[in-house]
Amino acid sequence: MQEEDITEQKDDSTQEGQAIRFVILGIPYSIRPSDELSAEDIEVLITYVKSRIESYTQKGYDEARIPILVAFDIANELRELQKFYELPINRAIDKLKFVLEPE
Repeated sequence: MQEEDITEQKDDSTQEGQAIRFVILGIPYSIRPSDELSAEDIEVLITYVKSRIESYTQKGYDEARIPILVAFDIANELRELQKFYELPINRAIDKLKFVLEPE
């Protein structure tokens, strides 16, 4: 990955409410922290996405295809996590309904 791709303007992110600027695959982006997404959360997500992109870049994939491949990878991770957590939770809810239902 090019040096510009991993350079973040951290001076902007240190001020509350300021947009965090970063570059991925040569394209600049900025994300402003919110109540739901703190500056620290954004920094973690940027690092995560950049590492996923870097893994595809190192494998020699075409840069035009990398964002979609990374999106599918992350979507698959979400699907796997949902299956892992939702099934036990749904089973527990079903058991509770059975126990709590009046006869």
